[in-house]
Amino acid sequence: MAPATTGNTPEIPWEADPNVFIFNNEVPGRPKMHIHRLDMREWVRIDASYPAQMRLRDSFLRERRDEVFVSNTDESAEASKWEFFQKLVQHLPQRFPYIFDDTEPGKLYNKVLGEWVSTLRDDPEDVLIRAGKLTQEDWCIIEYNEEAGGYVLTSGIVFFPMRWSLQEKFNKVIGKIHEPVKVFTKHLQPSVYRTFLQMKPEHPLWRANWALFNDLSGPMDLYAPTAALDRNDKNEVTPYDKNTGKALVFRAEYQTLIKLPETKCIVFGIRTYQRYIEDFNEVPSSDCAGLIRAIRNIDKDEKEYKSALFWSDAACKYLQNIIDSREKKVWLRRVLTGGSVRGQCSYTGHWAHSGSDEGKMMRCYRDVVV
Repeated sequence: MAPATTGNTPEIPWEADPNVFIFNNEVPGRPKMHIHRLDMREWVRIDASYPAQMRLRDSFLRERRDEVFVSNTDESAEASKWEFFQKLVQHLPQRFPYIFDDTEPGKLYNKVLGEWVSTLRDDPEDVLIRAGKLTQEDWCIIEYNEEAGGYVLTSGIVFFPMRWSLQEKFNKVIGKIHEPVKVFTKHLQPSVYRTFLQMKPEHPLWRANWALFNDLSGPMDLYAPTAALDRNDKNEVTPYDKNTGKALVFRAEYQTLIKLPETKCIVFGIRTYQRYIEDFNEVPSSDCAGLIRAIRNIDKDEKEYKSALFWSDAACKYLQNIIDSREKKVWLRRVLTGGSVRGQCSYTGHWAHSGSDEGKMMRCYRDVVV
């Protein structure tokens, strides 16, 4: 972790970007939930994007509060939110003592933002809003409802939705929330219901997802509540050209699931990571290849939902070019330093060892594919 300095705060040991590349675990024809046991040290994640994302969240609270926050006010919902908030404000100063200070009774001090957040139950500000002012995670409370026959989203603070609207999902059962996602309703719904019912407070979970977009303007264009299916009529195919690296945006969500012991509600945390696809120039070739495989093997039920027809070709060509360029550099380095390697000249199409006469000629073209 590389230390960083923010304003007058001491050096902050920001977490490294975890590269939530769950696409490497995709299996063609077998949609999965990608569920893992959660180490509670990884419940909340804070990295160098924290100040910028928190400023954005603050602006959303001022400008579109009713779009990013919903909550029931019955006794069950209030108890669930309070149990979650207590757990969060106990966790933060223990896990991140260099950011959060709880020495003052009834409040938590954020050293990075220079702000106090009340931890009192009778404070007029809703505890979910207070939670949203502390972490980069979005938070949803999901309660079991006998009448609905499943878990229902009863409150949430979601600043960075990925193609869904919090207002539209509010007070809906999980099955209805995911109704537009055919791969969920056809393949995953029974296992999700079973997981929620069988979850134990002592065994929290995490999962992740990924997506590519050709209609976001960059890493901080995080508020995307309009469903992809509603945008497809206006979307256009992204060509593979010199602008592809910034025309396509890769987005991943690191999601956590915790069942609280008293209220039995499930707390759903969503931490969003977003980058230009050109940033894959900085990741291993194996990850570039993994994303290519995942794109090419997108389930047929997901292609329309992910708007893949508009960006898949350009994305695969861009990622493949990263891989090819690296391999070419390795080959040339070996050739120019006198090593003997077998390669193919893209000018003649011939294969040869670099030490042979033909191989020596290939060095003149400086254009070799391993």
